[in-house]
Amino acid sequence: MLAPKTHSRKYSPSKSSIWLNCPLSTLLNDGSSQETNPQAEFGTQCHELGAALISQSLNLIDYDSEVKPIQDVIKELDMYSEEMQEIADGYADFVIQAIEFERKRSDDEPLIVIEQHLDMDFDEDAGGTLDCGMISSVDGGTLTVIDLKTGRGPVYTFDSETGQFNSQLGIYALYFYKAFKDIYPVKKVRIIIYQPVINNTNEYEMPIEKLLEFEANVLLPAVERTKVDTPEAKVGKYCRYCAGKAICAKRAEANIEVIKEIKKPAVTLTDAEIELFLPNLDELIQFAEDIKEFALKKAMNGHKWSNYKLVQSKGSRKISDEDSVVKVCEASGIDPYAPRKVAGITELTKRIGKDKLNELIGPYITMQSGSIVLVPKTDPREEVTIIEEGDINKC
Repeated sequence: MLAPKTHSRKYSPSKSSIWLNCPLSTLLNDGSSQETNPQAEFGTQCHELGAALISQSLNLIDYDSEVKPIQDVIKELDMYSEEMQEIADGYADFVIQAIEFERKRSDDEPLIVIEQHLDMDFDEDAGGTLDCGMISSVDGGTLTVIDLKTGRGPVYTFDSETGQFNSQLGIYALYFYKAFKDIYPVKKVRIIIYQPVINNTNEYEMPIEKLLEFEANVLLPAVERTKVDTPEAKVGKYCRYCAGKAICAKRAEANIEVIKEIKKPAVTLTDAEIELFLPNLDELIQFAEDIKEFALKKAMNGHKWSNYKLVQSKGSRKISDEDSVVKVCEASGIDPYAPRKVAGITELTKRIGKDKLNELIGPYITMQSGSIVLVPKTDPREEVTIIEEGDINKC
């Protein structure tokens, strides 16, 4: 079951972490200032290819448009690459395995939807496209939502810091349930994140009552707060994803207050003072970067900032005609070629394939530890302890 992609602007489920918390954001995220970027477009095309692979494998029929062969779909993807194919293949395999698992456990054939548009009744502008959803008869009715993520920032189905499940997937699950509740009974809800680029697959399970409580106690009250004459602005970690992140006065005010409180050099701050600042520093740095980016974009569009000008950054030299360079060097008895170097793991994976790579060169691959960073206790990564200078140990 397929449908065209139609997305809400003000109430986009993917932006729900913003507008559920900050009512003012719906005025800033109305679509008028949204910019596309290569990462987002790559993700969109990955979804298109993945959906086509799933639909072909399951013989799903789209009654609204002509079903295209996979090669025709690929021809229309201007960002198609081996990486995209690998992501789409992995996503399709994951979804098909999940569906087959439900089929084996079910008394009846599950309802399956791929790229399903869902209308949302809290606003005429509200709606979104569900990547994959299914409802089976398992445990009296199990509704499953699967969401493909192609970015490198980890996404989780449950936030232990707020004690809340992922609101984007929650909204999709809620309106998927409401669309079919009169036909398919549901007692249990599963939301699943599939994020292959960083090997992050996680899920959260809850009774349907918890999802309905979310609608009554979180979603609908938040929507009402956005519809007053002067919506309130609330600052949080979600600000960095808001279209108004560089111009929001409330965010500027909050960060200026942090700066005002830093009255001493870092070396003379007490541990207690540092602990007060730590939760705000990442946001303060991000705010500064957002302002710089905003100012540069505005200048590139013709705006003149007082006492500032646009200049070229340091350039680099580049050979424009390699063939001519080779001929000149060889004529002079000079080797024009760089030393040969073993390709990186990502490139070798593309050439050999993931399974064959592990078989052939797996014994010669070691995992190097990343740099040490300080994060809140709620971060899901395993904690390390410093044993001696230069040595670490995982707790």
